[in-house]
Amino acid sequence: MEKQVSRHNHRIFSRSNRLFDKASPETIAFLASVGADLSLLISPEGDIVDVAYREPGVERYGVDDWIGRAWRDTVTPECFDKIDALLEENDKTGTTRRRQVNHPAKGLPDLPVDYSLVTIEGMPWRLALGEDMRKLSDIQQQLVRTQTELESEYRKIREAEGRYRTIFHKTAQAIIIVDGDSHAVIDINLTGANLLHQPASRLIDKPAQQLVERDDRNALTDALGAARHGGARKTLTLRAAGHGEPLNAVIEPYRENGRGNLMLSLLPAAGASAEMSESADMALLDSFAEALVIIDRKGMIAAANDPFLDLIHVLNKSMVIDRNLNGWLGASSVDLQVLLSRVREEGQVRQFSTVVRDELGTTKTVAVSAARMPGESDGQRIGVQISEAARRDAQFTVPSPGADAGSSDFAELVGRVPLKDLIREAVDVIEKMCIEAALRQTDNNRASAADMLGLSRQSLYIKLRRHGLEDFGSDNA
Repeated sequence: MEKQVSRHNHRIFSRSNRLFDKASPETIAFLASVGADLSLLISPEGDIVDVAYREPGVERYGVDDWIGRAWRDTVTPECFDKIDALLEENDKTGTTRRRQVNHPAKGLPDLPVDYSLVTIEGMPWRLALGEDMRKLSDIQQQLVRTQTELESEYRKIREAEGRYRTIFHKTAQAIIIVDGDSHAVIDINLTGANLLHQPASRLIDKPAQQLVERDDRNALTDALGAARHGGARKTLTLRAAGHGEPLNAVIEPYRENGRGNLMLSLLPAAGASAEMSESADMALLDSFAEALVIIDRKGMIAAANDPFLDLIHVLNKSMVIDRNLNGWLGASSVDLQVLLSRVREEGQVRQFSTVVRDELGTTKTVAVSAARMPGESDGQRIGVQISEAARRDAQFTVPSPGADAGSSDFAELVGRVPLKDLIREAVDVIEKMCIEAALRQTDNNRASAADMLGLSRQSLYIKLRRHGLEDFGSDNA
């Protein structure tokens, strides 16, 4: 049982007889309710005799319907014991400490009220003075939601940090993060620690110059300073401290939390040339604004730059490497086969017209240029440049009627234009030529021309508008 309250913990007016002897019942009722958000008159049996409240919005909770009901029946079941404790404590002491209860309401959140119950001398009723706790409850709920969001964000940060640490230590390249100002080692991955033959814990906070032989320290210091202040990538050859193993070092500046730091990549000199060459190729690819892809003679993608990823709407390069280019280039696999065949025969191809299909299911008209990579005389690697074209029609023209349209003109389009598009354009040209011939033979008599062509007059007029022949013969007339 809770500790009983034996006396009032507040001061009352000392001259109440003279101050309140002329007060009306309405005044007394007002004074009884004005000090609380919600006031209840409680009978000795615990029933609600009357209610008073300050805020009109409380009426939505059906407070007026509480009159005549047991106070205990207006609260949620878990608050029954609190109501019993208030009544019991009031019977013993005449006043109570404050207790919060919740009043249920249909279609609304519970109404939290903090009550104290007092007995007033000369009155047969007890007075329950309640404080509306909704605002405080809202603040508490906001605090809980904020705390939940913070914990969620913190968890995401920890997960991202875990992924970073895993990738950082699993990468095959030795990477050392160096402070841009002090040149102290901020972090180093396991590959770097193994390459330097020292535990990673011993290298943290150690000056980067101490990782190399004494004769190379000045060169490393100068390169670190030049990369930090010039914002440019620096490369040099160093020897690891203690065992003198030659290393190719690449220093790249980057910004972190408003300050400039450095990433020092190390590769053994014996096996670094191929990786450095590949890194240089990727840097060259990413420097172009056009989509560039390096493929082998079967069309398998060896490297691609970011504009190509944007063109086909793919998230990262790992999703395209070692996949065939015909998965995105060409209306069918024949387009890429024609392109590769012409590259093998001619060495290079310019403005090869085809389409690109992206991951969103849309198709774009593009112009492709391709050539064997320098030093790849056997055609093992082919560089492909893909440029978006405004319209396919701009890439080719079908001979117009009356022009010298030999078969060679169409033959030059093979490999540059999908067969279905070439046939469609050729059919349009033939149809236009037949309509013109029929109009000439009938002296521009539309009805006779339609009969000659086996068309209805309406169909003929539609085709005339389609081919721009509505005014055919007007010059002769």
